[in-house]
Amino acid sequence: MAPRVQDVTFPVITVDLPRVQVKGRSHTYEEALDLAGFGRAQLGLMALAGCCLMAAMNESMVASFVLSAGHCDLGLDPEKIGAIGGAIFLGNMLASYFWGYQADTRGRKTVLQCALFATSACSVVSSFATDFISLLVLRFLAGLCISATSAIAYTYLGEFCTAQRRGQVVAYASVMISFGVVYVAVVSWWTLSYDWRFTLTDTFSYRPWRLLFILCTIPGMLAGVTLCLLPESPKFLLSQNRPAEALQVLRSLHRINSGDACAYEVIKLVPEVDGNLTKVAGWSGVLASMKDQTIPLLKMPYLKNFVICCTNCVVAFSVYSLCLWFPQIMDQVLSDISAKGTVACTILQSNNSNQHKDDLQCNETIQTETFLYTILLGITGMFCSLVLSIILRRFSSKPVMIITLAIAGTAGILLQFITNSYAVAVLFSVEIMFCAMGVTLINATAVSLFPTHVKGMATSLINMMGRFGCFVFATIMGALVAQNCPVTFYVLSGSLFLCSALSYFLP
Repeated sequence: MAPRVQDVTFPVITVDLPRVQVKGRSHTYEEALDLAGFGRAQLGLMALAGCCLMAAMNESMVASFVLSAGHCDLGLDPEKIGAIGGAIFLGNMLASYFWGYQADTRGRKTVLQCALFATSACSVVSSFATDFISLLVLRFLAGLCISATSAIAYTYLGEFCTAQRRGQVVAYASVMISFGVVYVAVVSWWTLSYDWRFTLTDTFSYRPWRLLFILCTIPGMLAGVTLCLLPESPKFLLSQNRPAEALQVLRSLHRINSGDACAYEVIKLVPEVDGNLTKVAGWSGVLASMKDQTIPLLKMPYLKNFVICCTNCVVAFSVYSLCLWFPQIMDQVLSDISAKGTVACTILQSNNSNQHKDDLQCNETIQTETFLYTILLGITGMFCSLVLSIILRRFSSKPVMIITLAIAGTAGILLQFITNSYAVAVLFSVEIMFCAMGVTLINATAVSLFPTHVKGMATSLINMMGRFGCFVFATIMGALVAQNCPVTFYVLSGSLFLCSALSYFLP
């Protein structure tokens, strides 16, 4: 009888004890996220982040078509058109620091919601602008608001994915940036094909170009509404000493991905030790807190990575700003009857030197080719982003970034020697879109390099520097091309090669 009791009891002791130990231990955030699985939840968040990124692109691109179709109504000359086009980039740059601080202290979801709704409001009001000053101010305000989405969306999405998946899902979400180019071109082509007019006052008429502001802000508005139904980033909640809420979000992720609400084995999370939970009051407290969010980035071990990411982002954004000039550049290159055997820079310099002759005639017509080339650019970008996502399944972001930036630089060099118009179009597309992929890879890398309590600030400051480069280059692009086009593209290509080399020193 005694041996029989021992036979029954002994297996129970050896099996149940390890089970209690496994269930009772604390899991790190990455372990808990891995156990939550990857599936429908992350795919839905990836689509949402993509809509946020698309909203940012829409706000930048819509001005190109609105100003071309509405400059006569608003009485805009080329200088004023350039100022309005650059206003959104200036707003983007100036607000990045503020939004980064808010994202690290108030939450990723809250910041994205506020930014998207505020941007939509500015766009709707922009459609009623009556002169240069009002439209300039409204576009600047829209830039201030939309600044949050392109940086914080990466952070929000990345914190729902493990390190192995992070670069891949960010690349997939970035497909929507290029889709935004296609969306704006198609909507503009369709809207501007009509010639209706609603006269509201003796001096104000609502025309199709005004409606573009509203149509192009719809994706951002829908993304803001969707965020009302979604949780805050569990990584942020954990960093704010709210582990129970973070665990609840992770449990929801597991339930959506697996369909099993009871099988999630994590019951306790390892606390974040790098968060700054100091409560602030008044402007002095806010400024002190912002300083606390920034100072760690200017010290080792984060300083080197921060400087490299900022440098890469400035150059990549500057070259990427060529997409705003792409329709006009390609229109000049492909329509020039003497283009056979002539490199692109020679054509651009010749056309820029004579363009003042047409300034006295107000022309609102946008050539069909302009829409087609813009759509082609967007489709090329979508294809490149999809290829990038596939590559990131097997390789980390660092080697892909090195190669991507080098290819973009090579395309810029080849532009100085290629004379075939269609080959020029391909090279321009490659240079622009590979820089766009570089921006994506920089953001994906930054999400992994910095701790939670300064991650939002880091990505925002990196993008702020990039937008500064975009604002400066977009503003002076015309003058640089007119004065010395080849040197301009050689300098840009050299800078891309430098960034490719610097990427080697990232972890």
